[in-house]
Amino acid sequence: MKKQLCALMAGAVMLGLAACGGEEEVQNAATATLEQNGVTMTMSFDAKGDVVTKITQESVIDLSGYTEEQIETLNATVDTAEETYAALENVEYSCEEEDGKLVERIVIPTDEDTLKEVVEQGLLPVDDENVTQLSLEATVDNLESAGWTIE
Repeated sequence: MKKQLCALMAGAVMLGLAACGGEEEVQNAATATLEQNGVTMTMSFDAKGDVVTKITQESVIDLSGYTEEQIETLNATVDTAEETYAALENVEYSCEEEDGKLVERIVIPTDEDTLKEVVEQGLLPVDDENVTQLSLEATVDNLESAGWTIE
């Protein structure tokens, strides 16, 4: 009986230790939205605890009120953005026209090297240029104080 109890207790301890092995990554741990000048921007954050692990930004522009010249200017801006983001190894960038809307999507993993590179390029505004990780809580607070709606 003692052996069975010891085995049961050892199993419970092992399960407890395995459960404490680390926090799981939560996809879409927070989402922020801002509408400004006809552009709807949405940022979603994956996080492990309070540490942001990935940022996904989607910007949607309704092209119905745009002139041909304005669309050409947007396309030139997209070309520049594609070149900029292509130089960043782990960042994904795409921009497509869908149903009369221009949809830009940027996915930024926030591992230390990628984060440093994105900050150096001025593509992610942060207070500390030497940042090695992003706090989900601080990021959400900053966006909210800048007028973004948080979900």
